Amino acid sequence: MTMMQQNIKKPHVRILPDDLANQIAAGEVVERPMSVVKELVENSVDACATRILIEIEQGGKFFIRVTDNGVGLSSEDAQLAFLRHATSKIRNASDLERIVSLGFRGEALPSIASVSKIRMITSDDEHRGGTQIVIEGGGTSNVKEISCPRGTTIEVSQLFYNTPARKKFLKGDGTESSHISQVVTQQALAYPHVHFTLINNDRKVIDVLPTDQNLYRIAELFGADLAKELVLVTAETSDYRLNGFISSPVYTRSSRSAQYCYVNQRFIRDKVIFHSTQHGYSHLIPRGKHPAIYLFLTMDPKLYDVNVHPAKAEVRFAFQQEVHRFVSGAVKEALSASKNIALPNLSLTGHKNNMTQPQKKIDFTETMKSSYLKTQSSEDLSSAVEFMYKVPELKAYDSMNENHSRSQIEIFHDKPNPVANLIYSEFEPLGQLDRSFILMQGKLGILVVDQHVAHERVLYDQFSKAAKNRKSEVQQLLFPLSLEFSHGESELLGRYQKRLGELGLELESFGKNDFLLRSVPAILKKNNHAEIMREIVDMLPTENHEEVLNNKFEEILIMMSCRNAIKINTTLNLSQISKLISDLQGTSMPYTCPHGRPIALLYEMDTILKKFLRK
Repeated sequence: MTMMQQNIKKPHVRILPDDLANQIAAGEVVERPMSVVKELVENSVDACATRILIEIEQGGKFFIRVTDNGVGLSSEDAQLAFLRHATSKIRNASDLERIVSLGFRGEALPSIASVSKIRMITSDDEHRGGTQIVIEGGGTSNVKEISCPRGTTIEVSQLFYNTPARKKFLKGDGTESSHISQVVTQQALAYPHVHFTLINNDRKVIDVLPTDQNLYRIAELFGADLAKELVLVTAETSDYRLNGFISSPVYTRSSRSAQYCYVNQRFIRDKVIFHSTQHGYSHLIPRGKHPAIYLFLTMDPKLYDVNVHPAKAEVRFAFQQEVHRFVSGAVKEALSASKNIALPNLSLTGHKNNMTQPQKKIDFTETMKSSYLKTQSSEDLSSAVEFMYKVPELKAYDSMNENHSRSQIEIFHDKPNPVANLIYSEFEPLGQLDRSFILMQGKLGILVVDQHVAHERVLYDQFSKAAKNRKSEVQQLLFPLSLEFSHGESELLGRYQKRLGELGLELESFGKNDFLLRSVPAILKKNNHAEIMREIVDMLPTENHEEVLNNKFEEILIMMSCRNAIKINTTLNLSQISKLISDLQGTSMPYTCPHGRPIALLYEMDTILKKFLRK
């Protein structure tokens, strides 16, 4: 060997073998068993299936099977489907601008096949038979003809058996099952006309019948009690259409677990949508609390890009501010109507036998040969609605409350309920409790009203109307109050001096960083004016954006209302109580204070009778 030959270095850059490249690519698409179920269910939806059956074992780590009655695949298409970037959803680059299907990249099946043992049975015409394809770890496919009904079944077993480093990061069976239930719930909400069934270890977890009403699907999945708290949202412009349901301000959760937002029936988690809905509630709910949201946004596919992340749960809007204003405005308008949905009375008693019968294991072949392969008839739809009326505790799986028992539900209903659609005048004032709460009686039970937050709501509405009409009643100060601020603070006050004047706070520049306060809103005449002005300066926005400005001035109105509202430990006579309740009834939102806290709690008569063993 010559010296020259010894000095020649071997190249460090090399082409990875296909199987290793597929496993790396699979890491972006297949994160856990839930990812497999999501991709397969999306394929079933794209195949126009009206019946989708999902079966899992050991949280999907050991076995997943998804069966549908969609259009199916021919033998040639079935074999191509496991090649990377093979797809029937798009043809050229221009199609990326108008994606109308859930899948489009052609990565799901080859990625899943590279990290599991997979079997697919499919047919586009049951009279001609079908095709079975078996692949292990991304290896060579074993193809043979088979007799099967129209549609597709895909079985995935031993996920990550050939990539132990990925497998060890999977969580327990319960956690993985919960993630799968969540993704099935997401799809079931988006496609109420599809019959979804999820079976976990031979136990039926989700089984939602087809319906043309989103509200029934919500009630089936999350319970009738939540559905009764929902408010209809509907809005439309030339570019956007929004419909769905949101909860009344008195129904909130500590997390976003009950928030489902869709763009063109695609479930998304988007900061613009989340912020716009939260902004729509404004100050109607407390900080750290979140409403239940089921919103469906429709727009031209050209107005958003879904090709942002392999999980396809993120989108990028062409006009984010337009979308934000549209959604926020629709939520505000829906809440201002303040009327809950008239959901049929879903009985919570009787028919207990329906809940105790053991679930039968579903035979996939018989199921796919049944009437589910046919178009659902009006009788099927009627039976779906009838199901909603008869079942005492909806068997639909709530992914966040899987272990709720009947005893827990009963305990919950024994608690006082925040009111959301109640006429205060139907209750008679009795007096005060601890000089802080107003007690009232009526046919429905005992109503307890927080006098401070009730008066806060009344004052806030008065302030808001006066500010909107620029007719705030002012109190001229006998001696103008001299106030000194920092340079930055005085600059802010100068910028918003006119706007503050519309609230009744008349300021006059006096020296370099000094101001004279000449008037205040009449309702604040007894307050510490210097302290209030300090608070207001701290709340003024540094950026002069109209939306931010409106939000900040709304916070100022809330602060002023809170400062002047009746305090706790204040004695009220019956005439004062009657006046406060009458004023509260006339406000725009008489059930929550501007901070979002409930104003009144109802101790229902049925609960009282039950506690005294009268029922």
